[in-house]
Amino acid sequence: MNIQFLRPAILQSDIDLAVKSIQTGWLVHGQYTNDFERELNKYLNNTSFMTASCTASLHMSLILAGVKKGDEVITTPMSWVSTANVILYQGAKVVFADVDPQTGILDIEDVKRKITKKTKAIILVHLYGQMADMIAFSQLGIPIIEDCAHALESERDGIKPGQLGFSACFSFHAAKNITSGQGGAIVTPEIEKCKLLVRDGVRNIDGKRVMVDFGYKYDCTDFQAALLIGQMKRIEKTHTKRLDVYKRYENALQGIVGYPTRTGTHACHMFVIWVDPKRRDAIRRRLLEKGIETSIHYPPIHKEPWYQSHGYKKVSLPVAELMGASTITLPTYALSVREQNYVIQGVKSCV
Repeated sequence: MNIQFLRPAILQSDIDLAVKSIQTGWLVHGQYTNDFERELNKYLNNTSFMTASCTASLHMSLILAGVKKGDEVITTPMSWVSTANVILYQGAKVVFADVDPQTGILDIEDVKRKITKKTKAIILVHLYGQMADMIAFSQLGIPIIEDCAHALESERDGIKPGQLGFSACFSFHAAKNITSGQGGAIVTPEIEKCKLLVRDGVRNIDGKRVMVDFGYKYDCTDFQAALLIGQMKRIEKTHTKRLDVYKRYENALQGIVGYPTRTGTHACHMFVIWVDPKRRDAIRRRLLEKGIETSIHYPPIHKEPWYQSHGYKKVSLPVAELMGASTITLPTYALSVREQNYVIQGVKSCV
């Protein structure tokens, strides 16, 4: 049996709507984008705006928060590199804090130790679909930018992404629970300012395009939005299927491997296991020989070659480093029971 790592939950009806959008001849932000944003707003109970990517949304958030050269922004090493890279876009300093050993989410106590007079914001990642304790983090008195790339369906203590943070940034990348290949969204109270900045700072005035601010090319296409509309409407059904997969993994692998704890409503974006770091790569190779594709989420950002050669060689974050060396990400989409049992048996035999 061959189990691919990703299998997007895209139906023929989604593809048909995207094609219909293309056939209108209007490919940029338009009616389908408005329709998708309306569905997203209803789901989040908030006001959102579609962007080119979660990275674009994070960058916009830093601009809106007033982050500039010489400032510091605290973030996690357990994420995709863009979570930290956007801080460098603004000429600010990336300050990494360590993570909680049970969840991989930023350790709030280490964050407190890293706060200085230069700290302008914190980029917090709701990792794997587990939402961080936003009540605790919001009490730090520093703007919290939520990286919600894994957490569209998440909720904790009755709070959804974007309800307590300065902004919330979402991803519709190919690996995400709903996807348009690329794409993102942002929730922010400064939505009108954001709309201007993602379109090069250009506004239509009296039928003329006028640059009134310094912006970026961070807008999306209408056919991307069209591809997402049906997925957004089905999101609760899709989430239920992913939760079933999550629970089967937890029940079957308990006591055999480690894995993160769950609190509140988990988006079930990724199911990761923790194994002996010395055997991790060999286990992945053996799983691949059985036809089971896996991935790693994540090697700590501060250990990436570029960061190592740009001032982060001496940074020590022992929990994140151990977690990054131990992690294997299993296929987490709506696998059939037969497919998932094959993955589970593969993990058991290899571990």
